[in-house]
Formats: sequence, C-alpha cells, structure tokens
Amino acid sequence: MLIPITNPLSDFFTIFKVPTLMLNNNFEILYSCNQNIKSNNKKYISLAIEHLNNYEFAPGNITINIDDKIQFTSIQFYHYSNTPTHILIGPYILGNINYNNSLVPLISEDNLSTLIQMYNFIISSKQCTKSTNEITIKSPCVSRALEYIENNYTNEISINELCSELNINKCYFCSIFKKEVGTTFINYLNEYKVEKSKDLLKNSNLSLLDIAISVGFNNQSYYSKVFKKITSKTPIEFRNELLNS
Repeated sequence: MLIPITNPLSDFFTIFKVPTLMLNNNFEILYSCNQNIKSNNKKYISLAIEHLNNYEFAPGNITINIDDKIQFTSIQFYHYSNTPTHILIGPYILGNINYNNSLVPLISEDNLSTLIQMYNFIISSKQCTKSTNEITIKSPCVSRALEYIENNYTNEISINELCSELNINKCYFCSIFKKEVGTTFINYLNEYKVEKSKDLLKNSNLSLLDIAISVGFNNQSYYSKVFKKITSKTPIEFRNELLNS
C-alpha cells in the first residue's frame, strides 16, 4: 500500500487560496481576497452574514454551516479604534469531500487550523486592547460602572445588582453602555477579567481554579471557556507560551 507523501509547501500555499473577507460591524466589505464574484460565493456570503447577524458580537471564532458541506469561519476582534471587525474565511469545504463544486475550495482541518492561528497571531499583535483610559465616556453611569468593575472584578458582578447600585433602568444602562464602550457589559466584564488573569498565569504555582476565583469567576470550567473564546487559546496554552518564551 502506497502512503501519499504530503507536501508542506503545497499545504502552505493552499491555505492562501481560501476566500477571505474583512468586514466591519455593519458587514460592509473592507478587504477581499480570492473571492470569485462569478461563482455562487456572493450567495454563500449573504447566507453567512445572515448567520452572523444572529450572534452577539464577541471576540473569538465562529463556525458557520451553510449546508452539510459548505462552511465559513468568522474571526471576530476589535480593530484599532475599538471597532468590532470580522474576518470571514470561506466559503470552503472541509476535508476531501466528493462534491461537484470546483469553485468552492477544499481545505483540510489541519490547514484550516493553521490559517485561523495565523490570522489570530496577526490580530493579537495589532488589535485594540480596550482599557478604560482608551474609551471616551460621556455618561456618568457608564463611567461609574467601569470604576465599579475595576474595584470589584475579583467578585462575581451581577448586572442587576450593579443597576440597583447605580439606581438606573437595566435596559437603558445596557443600551448606553454598549453605545459608549462598543460592546456589551458582560463582554467587557469578561474581557477585563481575562486580561487581569493573564498576569496571574505568569505564576506557575497558582492553579487555574485559584486564578479563576481570583478574577471573579465562580468555577474553572467557565473561566477556561471564556478565556478561549476571547483569546482563542486555553489558559494552559497561554501559560505554556509565557513560560517557554
């Protein structure tokens, strides 16, 4: 039995043939690469954007299934000016599926993973890391909420308790917070906690449970899930990178 010999160089160039779009938060195209406008790509892109509209924006990766074969991956992140941005990879067909559509590229799971990691590496070095000092706040209630997070992030913070503390309507607060900060209260809170936890991960003597509790998560599993959603890495992977650098 002959074992096929894979060509790493061929694999490397294959990943750059996968169609890619960069979209703003209104899903307007900022940049396009390898999109074949004469194919059905436009239809597939419209369907992918419809799926994205159903998700609340949060940094991380989303897999979008158009049908049982055609897929997209959306990488969501904050661009330079705190602007929610999407990198939409696809359409593609995962694996070596016998599918009569030569206009949609095939890509292996390994190559897709490599492509996503490459984009995340570029994003991590260029993306905006939101901090209180970088956000222009006009509303006193939002300013007080950010200060409250800084002083109490080590505890579990309930938005209902916070609104009661601020004596403000919850719906109004959520609306004005997202408008001024650029993301929801929960997303901002989780991002803040994850950033604080990164410093603690440098200390290899601390367990993940200790770190999770120290930054206000009530269990390790949820902390790890939120950490990976925001950074595309598990806390252990992040720690290992720190220790090996």
